[in-house]
Amino acid sequence: MTADVVPPELLEIPSAQERRRLDRDLCAQLLDRLLRRLARQEALCRRVLGRLAQHFLSKRAHQRLGFVRLDDFARERLGLSGRELQELARVAQRLEALPALARTFAEGALSWSHLRLLVSVATPDTEAAWLARARDESVRALEAAIAAARGVPPDPDERTLDGEPRARFHLRCPRRVRRLWRHAAELASRMSGARLPAWRAAEAIAAEGLASDAADAVAQSDPLAPMRRDAAAPLSPAAWEAIAEALPEPVERLTLLADTADPFQLDARLRAAVRALQRIDFQIGRLLRLVAQLRLHRAFGLRAFPDYVRERLGCSCRKARALLALDRRLAELPALAAAYRDGALSLTRALVLLPVVHPDTEAAWVERAQQVTVRRLVDLVEWALEVEEPGHPAAPPPAEGMLVLPPVQMCARGADAEVRFAGPASVVALLRTAIRAFTPRGAPPWQGFERLLLHVAAEWERRPRHRDPIFERDGWRCAVPACTARASLHDHHVLYRSRGGDHARNNRVAICAAHHLNGIHRFRIRVHGVAPHDLTWQLGVRQGRPPLMVTHGDRYVQT
Repeated sequence: MTADVVPPELLEIPSAQERRRLDRDLCAQLLDRLLRRLARQEALCRRVLGRLAQHFLSKRAHQRLGFVRLDDFARERLGLSGRELQELARVAQRLEALPALARTFAEGALSWSHLRLLVSVATPDTEAAWLARARDESVRALEAAIAAARGVPPDPDERTLDGEPRARFHLRCPRRVRRLWRHAAELASRMSGARLPAWRAAEAIAAEGLASDAADAVAQSDPLAPMRRDAAAPLSPAAWEAIAEALPEPVERLTLLADTADPFQLDARLRAAVRALQRIDFQIGRLLRLVAQLRLHRAFGLRAFPDYVRERLGCSCRKARALLALDRRLAELPALAAAYRDGALSLTRALVLLPVVHPDTEAAWVERAQQVTVRRLVDLVEWALEVEEPGHPAAPPPAEGMLVLPPVQMCARGADAEVRFAGPASVVALLRTAIRAFTPRGAPPWQGFERLLLHVAAEWERRPRHRDPIFERDGWRCAVPACTARASLHDHHVLYRSRGGDHARNNRVAICAAHHLNGIHRFRIRVHGVAPHDLTWQLGVRQGRPPLMVTHGDRYVQT
């Protein structure tokens, strides 16, 4: 575990009255010094993660541990995305060929933001020139220079998705419409064969709706599409000041002999590094909140908070926004904050809990989140959001068993729920256009949204598909814990027929082809019991030693 850089008393949130009495210049100097030390520690921790990820990916270790997809492993075991793990490994790998960059970063003279940008463009022949340029330019200016060298437009505020400006969709609606939205999004995932983020599901729903007769009269333009904002003017160049900060020795030692570590050892080291990173991020989030509330970025001549994050700390603005949003809730939820800070809950699990957790139910939800897979936790939270009544927060349902929703109330209860997500501006505009096409004249938008979802769900449910009742019973997804696959499903016999197993439904379970062939039949996964609700799974099976994970359904039995 890393030693905290920030004294405990500074992690206490001051009241509004206390904030008014603070000397802002003095606060700015103190918090900036602490934040820059933390940012340096986070960068070093990311370097450790990158080195470990590099060895992990080169061995395809997630497959040996019983996971088909890297993203499933990263989400379940580390609370990261597979893409983030790959990016960390890419930076670590590129540094091996760029010794000057590696040396300068090790000396503390390059921020992580500078480093991430430079390794994407520098070569052994050009690294000296790019390094000299990075020392004289801000992160934003360097990003623009690299974008120009590549011939692509820069992403000045890290708000784009798939190369487009990010936009937000928000619609108040009755609960039945929100439930219908989730059902349609689930159908979209089934159609694609993998779990889709909300904006991709929305894109598929809108496209299906606009392809119907009901959309014939839809106008081509969308007056509700978000306006493109002009990029802020770049800051004046400001050299990055070297920060002599080191990680605690136990974290640095995680990379020793990593090339000889087996997949199970690499998993343990990655998890230890992530726990250290979370403790650092918790402190960063708490201090950033004070900087944002007091507008302390102005003390450094910076006109906006994102400029402070990017230029003074060398951090991602997107990451800073996430840490700020998380800390606002954690300040009200001490048990969740402690579990996240100490690594008992990953960032992914903490974020999943935020919409449903309440001070009255916090302890129960934190306990439940440690008992089940991320996949099951998402199901539990979605169920709770559907059944809870205003002013009466829902307690977590049982870790196992069917989640039965109450009957849908067709009578209007008013717009007591909401659907919201962020996505590319074109997708948000497309969905708004589709909603207008299905909205009767004079009706509120949620009625058009409901009609659109009903139409799309009916269309997709009419399409013929495999008639295997096991797939239907298991929700058209792989039953292996933490797996998100929804395509290429196999009907697997729990007790092999060659060993006396029958063809009864309680001896059959839906498993994706990859887990069936590369997991079950390569003896990396074992399953026994009675389907569908009394199955015990072992992932990462190894001879003479305990498996990586043991679950009963999606509830952990042993980790």
